[in-house]
Amino acid sequence: MEIEIENDFVLNLGSGVLLPKVAKIAYENSLTGLEFAGGIPGSIGGAIRMNAGAYGGEMKDIVISSVCMDKETMETYEISNEEHEFEYRYSRFNNNKEVIISVKLQLRKGEKDKIAEMMQENIRRRKETQPIDFPSAGSAFKKNKNFITAKIVDECGLKGYNIGDAAISEKHAGFIINRGAARARDVLELVECVKKAIYERYKENIELEIEVLGED
Repeated sequence: MEIEIENDFVLNLGSGVLLPKVAKIAYENSLTGLEFAGGIPGSIGGAIRMNAGAYGGEMKDIVISSVCMDKETMETYEISNEEHEFEYRYSRFNNNKEVIISVKLQLRKGEKDKIAEMMQENIRRRKETQPIDFPSAGSAFKKNKNFITAKIVDECGLKGYNIGDAAISEKHAGFIINRGAARARDVLELVECVKKAIYERYKENIELEIEVLGED
């Protein structure tokens, strides 16, 4: 089972399916609810793990349930939407103790033309506002309840600031881009510079939205 459509409105799919592919299949079947996901890279499992979202939509809005496995006991079980403990860019799977195996998504019947229009509009906005012509890990910093992090990074004059080939995007200050040969340590050093500058000016701590898996 990679992707199955149940009862016209429910997608049942494996966690390794790429999110843009799921969005495309939803569109092809006139199902609305995944328009926000069209340009988000990565798998459906990864999207649920971090509660991925854009343009007013989040995974928490469409997840019915997930089948997961405990890494230690190898036990498999199904959890409800509420049991995912969804928050902004967070779910229970951030504890790294469980693996998502498959997912059920609840969508709605929509008009194909309107779905296509919304997806195209989201893609247009991405091209205009995000540095999609450079490699990056997406938005680097979490939004704060008191401020928009990218805005204050910009206000600190950090657009274009770089460590080696790792640089703050001049198009969107929330992105750290790779200009060619950046290493993970360059990105992490740049992150620390940004954190220090923000704290010195605003006395605010900012958090990463990306997850650090290595330093080389």
